[in-house]
Amino acid sequence: MQPSTISPISTTAGLAVHGRDLDALFAAVRAATGELPRATAASAFDNTYQVGMSSLLFVGHFRDAHGGAVVRGILLDGWTPALVGERADLVPPRSFYHDHQGLLYRCALSYLKNIPLALHGHTGVGKTELVRYFAALLGAPVYRMNLHGLSTTDDIVGKLLPVGDGRVGFQDGLVTTAVRKGGLLLLEEMNATGQEVWFALHGLLDGSRALVLVEKDNEVVHQHPWCRIYSTFNPAEYPALYPGTKELSAAYLRRWASVRVGFAAREVERTILVTRFPEMDRGENREILEIMLDVAQVARKLLTDRARAFDFVMSTGLLVAWAELTLLLGPIEAARIAFYDILDQKTKSVFRDQIFSYVTNWSTDQLDGER
Repeated sequence: MQPSTISPISTTAGLAVHGRDLDALFAAVRAATGELPRATAASAFDNTYQVGMSSLLFVGHFRDAHGGAVVRGILLDGWTPALVGERADLVPPRSFYHDHQGLLYRCALSYLKNIPLALHGHTGVGKTELVRYFAALLGAPVYRMNLHGLSTTDDIVGKLLPVGDGRVGFQDGLVTTAVRKGGLLLLEEMNATGQEVWFALHGLLDGSRALVLVEKDNEVVHQHPWCRIYSTFNPAEYPALYPGTKELSAAYLRRWASVRVGFAAREVERTILVTRFPEMDRGENREILEIMLDVAQVARKLLTDRARAFDFVMSTGLLVAWAELTLLLGPIEAARIAFYDILDQKTKSVFRDQIFSYVTNWSTDQLDGER
């Protein structure tokens, strides 16, 4: 039988505990810290709890090897103003976030163990939002870099630049800045860049945790004790959706822990939408909301089953945009502005004839009519 608590695993960064239920987990935290976790207004949605004045407990609900329920927790200290220093503008603002798949727990675990974490999944499923919300909870600065096909090692590591009087000086790239100063380094679209960028990061991702600045007399920049590394990328098996993406090599991926971020469950998306837009939970908008969720479910099934014939992602982010416009324009005109009018003719026909006609009782003639 799963024990109610286990001896906590402690590191200099925080604490890991688990129990068979939330009460057992809280008891383990209290035994280790003398403090009982307290729920906040957001706890029901993000599975985080306040511990003492400045610590946070990140909770995830999982199954053990025998299928039994287990609740796991990571306790982390928040960043102090002194640690943030003059970088307060890099700390993301707190917003609403609905956790799913234990994603915040996984971010906290990678933070605790100092393991680079790669988040991969379709556009709009909340990969970037996840890291930013995690940073906001901790009060940590985020160094965010969008990689692309023209990114070079100079962009990420740094380069020599004129500084006047015929002299040159080395200017740190954004990655080097994050490694020196500490914070959450977020590398976006990791599989949209070239191998030279991946190779430049190898030393930072392996056991040495350091960058070598060749153009600066081979200076070795060791990872700051409070620097943590996260990345995002889209699935390369959908080349029509994500042109320019590449398959990351197995050797490179082994340097990362990896989490596939899927679409949120229907109930989660409903909560997100009605929290953002309370009017969607009133009157006829309730029915419209359920139809919108039906449309998303069918579109995602088509994406999974017929990726080559239907290469469109109905993401949570797109649902949010559609709902916001629906309150102003109605669902059909809002759909046109939010996503329909940018589709090619083949995808439009699938949406019109196989999704909207199947799911809704709306007049789909309006989708292609004059405004």
